[in-house]
Amino acid sequence: MIKIKQKKQPMISAKQAGLTLLEMLVAVAILAIILTTVAPGIQNILIKNRITADLNNLSAVAQRARFTAVDEQTNVVLCPTNNYTACTNNWRDAKMAFIDANGNGTRDNSETLIVASDPLNSSNTIYGINGSLIFNEQGGINNAATITLCPNDGDTDYASALLLSLYGRISVAVDSDGDGTKEDLAGNALTCS
Repeated sequence: MIKIKQKKQPMISAKQAGLTLLEMLVAVAILAIILTTVAPGIQNILIKNRITADLNNLSAVAQRARFTAVDEQTNVVLCPTNNYTACTNNWRDAKMAFIDANGNGTRDNSETLIVASDPLNSSNTIYGINGSLIFNEQGGINNAATITLCPNDGDTDYASALLLSLYGRISVAVDSDGDGTKEDLAGNALTCS
């Protein structure tokens, strides 16, 4: 019989913890690479989401104003406001819609507030509209409008718009020609100025 001599196994400590300096540097380098590639994409998503949220709020108020004008067979005013009683010209303010029973273009105490929205996000800017929009009993408005929303830096890549035709049709701007910029009612590229 042949006896095989067994090697003595070294003792491994079960209390070993932590990272070596080299392992830590490799982990930090990998994390830095991931963050530099992912962070710009996250920033783009946040900008687009802010624009979309403001556009959706504005669209909801405009659609409700138009629906009420048709349903009640009366004029409905949609305007910016800072106190929900008087209209302003600053569309960064909150928006309100009300039935203008006496046709004076301002909200009187007897005129019911139909719907209101929050002010524009402070990171966004609005272009293309001044004053109030008045929806008539057929749902049309006093003048066609392209309400453009942009980030404060004016980057047209993120620009979007609410398009209101004279007949009161409400739609959102799309990039129909595939050049990366959305277009207004006339087919012109949106601008942030």
